[in-house]
Amino acid sequence: MRSLLRRCTKCGAYTLSKEKCPRCGGPVKVPHPPKYSPEDKYQRYRILQKLSTGALPVREETKERILKDLLGGP
Repeated sequence: MRSLLRRCTKCGAYTLSKEKCPRCGGPVKVPHPPKYSPEDKYQRYRILQKLSTGALPVREETKERILKDLLGGP
């Protein structure tokens, strides 16, 4: 079952509206995290994206080692 509940990113109000917040007109999103699976097919891509954007704070040598492991480098 899909979630009907949404939360405004501006004011934090909960709503059933899929378009925008009825209180402030801000954007809404689903407040629940995605389901977890140990056989996650897309984990590699999420880690690469976080490393490339700097959202994952790691030292440079650790970053190089992770990239080498994920990309299968020498």
